[in-house]
Amino acid sequence: MKNESSTERMNEKKVQLIKAQQGELDAVILYRRLAKAVKNAKDKELFLRIAADEGKHASILKKYTGETLKASNFKALVVITLYKVLGLKFTLNLLEKGELKATEGYSLLVKEFPNIEEIIRDEALHATLINKILQKNTSKVH
Repeated sequence: MKNESSTERMNEKKVQLIKAQQGELDAVILYRRLAKAVKNAKDKELFLRIAADEGKHASILKKYTGETLKASNFKALVVITLYKVLGLKFTLNLLEKGELKATEGYSLLVKEFPNIEEIIRDEALHATLINKILQKNTSKVH
């Protein structure tokens, strides 16, 4: 009975890791597309940096899952559509919340998978960087 319970927990953790790995892969495409869409050169550079970090995160997670996944365009299409329809401010707020939510999810896994600590630090940094772009773009309006 105890073995079943620990096996179930490990399967549950693997599912969480695979979902996280997929999310990181999808984020690579999302941030690359956003980099193409924005006009400001510094913002483009920042989004490309975040995309590279997300790719690194997917690689870290792959070491735990052993799974080779393919990135999906869906999330990127949704975010780019939101950017075009609702603007940069709305999109950045959404992305900042997503990065912070990711840190919360990863914090539940870090005890068993210590390399996730690096991902948590990066995701928190991404939220800060996105917030700086948001503040810069919000202050231009006034």
